[in-house]
Amino acid sequence: MGHKKLHIVFFFLAFAGSGISQNKINLFSEINYNSIPAVALNEYKSVQERDSRFQNPNIALGVGISGGGSRAQFFSMGVLLGLEEIQENNTQRNFLNEVDYFSTVSGGCYSAGYYLTILKNKLQHDNCSFNEFYFSKADAFKSDVNKSATLFSLLNNSRNEKGEKVSMTQRLDLEVLQYDSTNPENPDKFNTQMLLSDFFIPKESSKNPQLPIMVANGTAYNNGERFPFMPHVIRALKINSSLAPNKADLPLDGNQINNGYDFPLTYAITASSAFPGVLPKTKFGIKNQDKILCVIDGGASDNTGYETLLELLNKDSRVDNKNKKALFIDCLGQGKKAPFINDEKIRLLSLLETASLYTVQTRYITFERDVENVLERYKIPTSNYQVIGFTTLRDHLLKLKKDQDYENLVLQLKNTDDDESSWLKLHNDFKAKLVAKFGAESFKKDKNSEVILSSLSKEKFPDFGASELLILYEYASHVETKLKTTPEEKEMLLLSGRFAVFLKTNELKELLVEHKGF
Repeated sequence: MGHKKLHIVFFFLAFAGSGISQNKINLFSEINYNSIPAVALNEYKSVQERDSRFQNPNIALGVGISGGGSRAQFFSMGVLLGLEEIQENNTQRNFLNEVDYFSTVSGGCYSAGYYLTILKNKLQHDNCSFNEFYFSKADAFKSDVNKSATLFSLLNNSRNEKGEKVSMTQRLDLEVLQYDSTNPENPDKFNTQMLLSDFFIPKESSKNPQLPIMVANGTAYNNGERFPFMPHVIRALKINSSLAPNKADLPLDGNQINNGYDFPLTYAITASSAFPGVLPKTKFGIKNQDKILCVIDGGASDNTGYETLLELLNKDSRVDNKNKKALFIDCLGQGKKAPFINDEKIRLLSLLETASLYTVQTRYITFERDVENVLERYKIPTSNYQVIGFTTLRDHLLKLKKDQDYENLVLQLKNTDDDESSWLKLHNDFKAKLVAKFGAESFKKDKNSEVILSSLSKEKFPDFGASELLILYEYASHVETKLKTTPEEKEMLLLSGRFAVFLKTNELKELLVEHKGF
């Protein structure tokens, strides 16, 4: 997209955004309240009390997952699958087992929420790995949000605020968290709803922690303050009902939701995902008040979740600072904004995506410096973190030897129209090439005996050449920030996430090393 067109888009968005803001102020009143309580762990049992066969209680490991719609969901899902493939020597532990904290934003909440749901309901009971479950049972336990957002929903905000027949909270429960609120006995779903009490355990409870702690981050609409969904925060603000814009989301019993622990995870994820104009902002009732608290997309305050994650690590009193580690999964970073192939025929910016990037892109410019400043303030070594994103693929691509296949692909990409059929052909050609090169036995099969592209054995990753990595990078980084992906986009995002972890394996293993002594 040329500079003139981009300036027009930004001008148009600024104009449209002002109209959206006026609409929202007219529609809903806001409450005045004290500052949102800080991240704290003092009232909860330590996550380090989980089964030590699977996690080292002397290391506090956190993962922050950025926003970016379904693009973020499936790239980060691929990263989680890849993290499980990093085994710790001579133990039953792997990197994914070791994760103590997830700090998530928007689309990043979907992958973490799905993983924790499966971990709670299936992995611990069936004794199978996340990879085994995902590639064998994902047909039954799908994680696709069956809703698409368009330019019209972006601009027609007043209609969007009224809600739909099936609310977003219900969709997320059903399609991501695998719970059917209309029929809890649904045999194709789990029979319990995911609540904050599944991973926040009160100190006085007889229950022991079994799951990592997950914090979904939203933004308070009226002042832009970061809103980490944790029981003590919910209780302090006296939230006692969900007033999502649909009658299907009936207010819960005041005592239930008011303690914070029985707060449904789907409400937190919905709030974190509420990008204005695409999804309606969430509204919560306040005990003994007529007014409401509105929460919108967490990306408006911190699109990587790093602030909450580092605060969680800092508050972990069971682990020495030198053993507090962090991994950030960047699903919206420079990969999309700076494509490897830069040609006007590949139009990599849509109006919707530009809108979502406009308010958060500048935060990436200083991201690593900001992280290191916070680490220094908490006296945690600045070497104790890693970042995985689309740039992980691009940086490796720059190092690879370029052959004739690569040059031919560059020419093909430069002459490819940016329409769905062209990218579908690129996907199909890529899939056929990998099957021919590595053999169908290198992939898992779906229920129709079709090759699952994203399941390619990691043992084959070292044999990826420049042309294979180029199409993987270009295809994955081409996916727009949106709610719904095509099956082909999903497969490429999953594979790119797994491959990015493979490229970072040595650095990630360093995060699992326990440092003893002073």
